[in-house]
Amino acid sequence: MGMSVYPAFNPELTGIQFEAEGKLLFDQFETLDAIAEAIDSPRFSSFGDDRPIPEDFDGDEDDLDEALGPWDEWYSPAEGLKMVIALIDAIAEEADFSEQLDFPDEVIAELTEMKRCLEAAVEQGVLFRLELAP
Repeated sequence: MGMSVYPAFNPELTGIQFEAEGKLLFDQFETLDAIAEAIDSPRFSSFGDDRPIPEDFDGDEDDLDEALGPWDEWYSPAEGLKMVIALIDAIAEEADFSEQLDFPDEVIAELTEMKRCLEAAVEQGVLFRLELAP
């Protein structure tokens, strides 16, 4: 079992939920960030808690949450949607990018599911962020 990335919404979306595991998005987030930078898009991880881990930190995830303190950043779903669409297009259309991913078709499927949720968030006027789950 590994970590997953999923979109969270504030307030929650009505009538729709993220229907992907998000494990590939977690496993490939560094590559997704690199692709996003190459196409002049915001990094995938920039829509999540990307605060740096303190250099002297030596504990588990719960201790890290306590060390960093509360995090209450929320982002525009329209901006997230642009980033997700740009990643989907880049991976689908450019072999240089798809070859960097272990499972490009599956990554596109997870991004497409995120796109569906972000479109609903834009329509419903709610904010979003990317979160992690075990």
